[in-house]
Amino acid sequence: MGKFRGKLSRPPDTNTSLRLAAQLQSCGRAGDLRLARRLHARFALTGAAAASAFLTNHLITMYSHCADVRSALRLFHAMPRPNLVSWTTLISGLAQNSMHRDALAAFASMRRAGLAPTQFALSSAARSAAALAAPGPGAQLHCVGVRLGFDGELFVASNLADMYSKSGLLADACRVFDQMPHKDTVAWTAMIDGYAKNGSLEKAALAFRDMKREGLVGTDQHVYCSVLSASGELKDGWLGRTIHSAVVKAGFELEVAVRNALTDMYAKAADMENAVRVVKIDPGGWNVVSATSLIDGYVETDSVEEALRIFLELQRRGVEPNEFTFSSMIKGCAMQALLEQGAQFHAHVIKTTIISDSFVSSTLMDMYGKCGLVSLSIQLFNEVEHHTDIAWNAVINVFAQHGHGREAIQAFDRMTSSGIRPNHITFVSLLTACSHAGLVDDGLKYFNSMKNAHGIEAKDEHYSCIIDMYARAGRLAEAEKFIHEMPTKPSVYGWCSLLGACRMRGNKELGEFAAEKIMELEPDNTGVHVSLSGIYASLGQWEDVKAIRKLMRDSRIKKLPGFSWVDANNKTHVFSSEDWSHPQQKKIYQKLEELYERIKEEGYVPDTRSLPSNLEDTAKERILRYHSERIAVAFALISMPATKPIIVKKNLRICVDCHSALKFISKVESRDIIVRDNSRFHHFAEGRCSCEDYW
Repeated sequence: MGKFRGKLSRPPDTNTSLRLAAQLQSCGRAGDLRLARRLHARFALTGAAAASAFLTNHLITMYSHCADVRSALRLFHAMPRPNLVSWTTLISGLAQNSMHRDALAAFASMRRAGLAPTQFALSSAARSAAALAAPGPGAQLHCVGVRLGFDGELFVASNLADMYSKSGLLADACRVFDQMPHKDTVAWTAMIDGYAKNGSLEKAALAFRDMKREGLVGTDQHVYCSVLSASGELKDGWLGRTIHSAVVKAGFELEVAVRNALTDMYAKAADMENAVRVVKIDPGGWNVVSATSLIDGYVETDSVEEALRIFLELQRRGVEPNEFTFSSMIKGCAMQALLEQGAQFHAHVIKTTIISDSFVSSTLMDMYGKCGLVSLSIQLFNEVEHHTDIAWNAVINVFAQHGHGREAIQAFDRMTSSGIRPNHITFVSLLTACSHAGLVDDGLKYFNSMKNAHGIEAKDEHYSCIIDMYARAGRLAEAEKFIHEMPTKPSVYGWCSLLGACRMRGNKELGEFAAEKIMELEPDNTGVHVSLSGIYASLGQWEDVKAIRKLMRDSRIKKLPGFSWVDANNKTHVFSSEDWSHPQQKKIYQKLEELYERIKEEGYVPDTRSLPSNLEDTAKERILRYHSERIAVAFALISMPATKPIIVKKNLRICVDCHSALKFISKVESRDIIVRDNSRFHHFAEGRCSCEDYW
């Protein structure tokens, strides 16, 4: 160091400058900040840095690579006349260190200084605009690039395409991409990633195919992660297996990110066998991402016990679950109304900071709601410090499930007045709440406000909600008129809502029309014949009932059996109609007989209208008495402490007679009974139901 001290009052010669620059580059590549400062001190003592803009620019680059942006900025601002390379170096360094707003501000300052940017400065600024998803500044950069002729430069165009796709402007991204004379892996990856993240999943898969045809696949693992994500969302197992083959050929199967993406893809495609096989490729490579994908896959395939097994394995290996892991497990508990297990997960997250996560707290709200405990859902909502759209959607959906239409409307109005924008999910829940509470006029008002006040286009599920709303209210003519005026054809759900209402109201002609439409869309839908049979039975047309039943026998169409289940003593007990298989069946049926006599004394009268007229009254009453939900309630009454609510889950809609009987049972037993059927919740207490006989 001594031989340079005090000698340099003018810029070093070219050879010396190149040698010193090479040292700075080497230090920058190593990212060694300590060495960087030593080199800087050495150059400061010799005067080399101060005398040479060339070396100062290399110092700025070195500090940027070492993530010491403050020192880089200090050097830049100390320069008397920063040149074009200096500005480019600064902008690039800011972008590399994720200081994207500063990078765009520096680019604007350079333009105000009268300097035309290089393609490298423009590319870095475009990368910052992409990271910020800022289409305004991005479009301005695009204009600058066109004027300077840089829009055809590969790396500039790739970053511009990425900027547009990350800003949700996919058409503009495609235009930039299509105009590129040559496309490399970075450009293709940007487009595939843009398609995947903007929901154009098929286009992402096609772009991957085109990229593969050009022989560019295999140079970047990120592209595999993007296209596997698209394949997973498409639930296309065949496409996923094809990509998996390409991954193996490219040698990326052991890369953690790719392996996680493969696991997630197979799990979303419900191919749990292959998902588990991918995780087991590296027994020591278990991580929270792959395990969470497995858990979510098992939950979606209704295998909650397998999901719990993976969760326990994750803990055994010492891997900390994250907010997504807990959300998936809580979602599984919600789907099967596993209250005790869900409460345990609630206790888990309370011990961590994860409880403050909006998604986790919203999933807990949903879980308690699906277990019938609305008050706990509301309590959780009130405890959330900052209400996001996810939290509002969760609480509105809980109100909808339980038929609390007015409360759902109040929550929606509070949501919008607080500045939170509703989305299409919000309106599905809100319209469902209005439908289940008979608030037709309110429902229509909010449906019409979707486009006019909130800029949200109605989708199939929103139209289906309106059909269901009219149908439940018995306004079948208006439902039929609405269907004919819809811009799209109704979904199966819409037609099923109409058919169900026709069954309740005995509207034969419209019911047959709805049944015909359902059969066109879902030829294997067995519920159509059962509903038609119910319509004919309600009208006393028993010959038509016989004809339907004969058709079902001849076509080997079986009525979906009704099941009810209840959790007691850490076990799920499942019952079907006239089920004689339970170990406690004798006590259960003694309780049923006792209940039958007691509720008859209170005024219960069996509703036998849906049963064949050729059966004797005693036979009809016996059939109704042994419906699965009543068996489940009788079992719960003899098995559960009086302090616990009885929560019964049912795979079909509760029948009119059972609905009446359970109101009386709640009164004579002084017990709260909650029934979750395939449509909604019914809370029976003191001889009343929360639905007020409207469902």
